[in-house]
Amino acid sequence: MTPAGGPAAAARRAAQQSSLWRALSPRNRSHLLILGLAALVFAGVLAVRLAGGANAAEATKAAVNPAVMLFLGWAVARELDPDSPRSAFVAAAACGGILLAGSAPAGVSVALLVALRIVVRSTGKAPTLVDLVGLTVLAAAIALTPRGWIGGVIVAAALAWDSRLPEPGTRRNHAGAAVVVGAGLTMAQLRDTFAVEFVTPDVGQWTAAALGIAGLLLLKRYTPRSYQDRRKAPIRRERLLAGRALAGGTGTAAFALFGGVAIPLLAPLWGALVGVALHDRAIDSAGTRRP
Repeated sequence: MTPAGGPAAAARRAAQQSSLWRALSPRNRSHLLILGLAALVFAGVLAVRLAGGANAAEATKAAVNPAVMLFLGWAVARELDPDSPRSAFVAAAACGGILLAGSAPAGVSVALLVALRIVVRSTGKAPTLVDLVGLTVLAAAIALTPRGWIGGVIVAAALAWDSRLPEPGTRRNHAGAAVVVGAGLTMAQLRDTFAVEFVTPDVGQWTAAALGIAGLLLLKRYTPRSYQDRRKAPIRRERLLAGRALAGGTGTAAFALFGGVAIPLLAPLWGALVGVALHDRAIDSAGTRRP
C-alpha cells in the first residue's frame, strides 16, 4: 500500500528530519546541467571500459565513481562560492581534469561536502539528532575504504566548529563529534584500513596540490547574498570563511599525511579550489562581488 501522499511526500517527510539535505530541482537549469554532465561522464567511462573488455558489472562500477566525483566537485564549489553558480561548473571542469589521472572512492569527498554544509550552514539549520546518527553511520561506512577514516575526522571537526560560529549548533554537536570520529577510527582499526603512509606525489599531483593551495589564497572574500535553503536569511560571511578554512585545512592535512594519493581521494576539493579561484580571478575579473 502506498503511503498517503505517495513517494514524493515520503521523500519530503524524510528530508524534514535532516537539516543537511539539499534537494535538486528539475526546474533549476544548473541542477539539470550538472546531472547531465555526470551522466555523460558515466556513459563515457562505461563505453571505454566495455570496449576494453570489462564485463558489464565491472564497467558500471568503474563508471559510477568518476561521475559521482564530478558532481561532488560542483557541489563542493557551491558551498565555497554560494553566490555564483557558474564558478561551480568551472570547478567541475577542473575536477574532471584531475579525474583523468584516476579517482579514489568518493566517500571522503561526500564527508567533506557534508562537513561544509554544517559549517557554512547553507541549508539554514543546525544538524539534527537524525543527522548525527546518519553521520555516525557514514563515518563507519567510509572507514571501510583505505584512508577513509579521515572522513569521520572532517565531519567531527565541522560539528565542533559549528558550535563556535554565529547561531551555533546545539551542545549535542560535541557528543556527536566524539561518536562520529570514534566510529570511523574503530572501523578503520577493525578492517585494517587505517593507512597513513606518505606516498610520494608525481608531477601532476604536486601541480594539483600547488594550484589548489594557490586557489584557496586567491578566493575573493565577499558577504554572501545567497539565502539559506530553509530560512529566509543570507548565509553568514563568518560561516562562509570558516567553510573555506575547513576546506583548505582538509586538503593541506590530507596531502601532508597521505602525499600524492590525497589528490584523487579529494579530487572534488582540489577541483573546487582551482575552479572557483579561476572564475574569480579570470572569468569574473571585473569583480562583480560585493565586499
